[in-house]
Amino acid sequence: MIAALCLAELMMQCYGVAILFCEVSMARRRQQSKGGGPNLIVVAAVVGVPAYAYNRIMAGDQMVTAIVAGVAGTIIGSYVLVKLAKWNGRRRVRKMVYQVAYEHQEALGRIYRRKVYKGDYGETRYEAFDKEIKYFYQKIIRQELDLPKRILDSEDFYATVEDAVYEAAETAEEGVISVEDVPTDPYEFERWTATVLNQHGWTAQSTKGSGDQGSDVIAERDGHRCIIQCKLYRSPVGNKAVQEVDAAKRYFDGHSAVVVGKSGYTRAAKQLAEKNSVLLIDASELPNLAEALSLP
Repeated sequence: MIAALCLAELMMQCYGVAILFCEVSMARRRQQSKGGGPNLIVVAAVVGVPAYAYNRIMAGDQMVTAIVAGVAGTIIGSYVLVKLAKWNGRRRVRKMVYQVAYEHQEALGRIYRRKVYKGDYGETRYEAFDKEIKYFYQKIIRQELDLPKRILDSEDFYATVEDAVYEAAETAEEGVISVEDVPTDPYEFERWTATVLNQHGWTAQSTKGSGDQGSDVIAERDGHRCIIQCKLYRSPVGNKAVQEVDAAKRYFDGHSAVVVGKSGYTRAAKQLAEKNSVLLIDASELPNLAEALSLP
């Protein structure tokens, strides 16, 4: 009864607007033709039916009340069903995105650890990983999910992709460092080296872009400062890297000097490193750097 009265009240509030609209329409029609019958019928329908229903409800007519209540219930029910359908659709899409992200969790975790790093001011830098998310969205998500273009192109959908990728990457297990994990970009290799050391008890930071003086990474642990040169060469590293890191150790008041590579070292580099107490290691040995330097 209350719902029916509210609907009837709303109808009555619309009478003035409906009448004005019809009067304007009738005036225009009269300018075009002399016949005005159809407009009168519209006015009678728009105004008369709601007025009749309202009067019958106020008079206690149970049949009219039931009809109006049924119409109101249908409208409200349809609105609720549409909202539920949209909500369930969003849930389904979200579930699909997270499923794809977690299918690639191991790879996303490796890339996250490689591309998220500490900046020169100690802040965490996510820019490189954000670019990776765009690649993942274009090459993986859009290819694997059969969804309408309007959904794939929406900002809400991309925000869901970002949330899913970050969650999958940040909860991925670190696993064992291997040569296959080493990035191919020299600057990423430096950040990756610092990240690996940070995960194994060091406080490390890459120095590129801030006057490195031959040092790519500075790592500290229990008061010990290690100066590191990163060489991502396809061929064995020569003695120039040894000379540079040895000079950087003195410049930064370091306690030890290390060269990190992935393709081995020349005989001359090994001889000079032994003479100057410079440690030459493979990238896969980074987790054990403290032991290699005989640190507690």
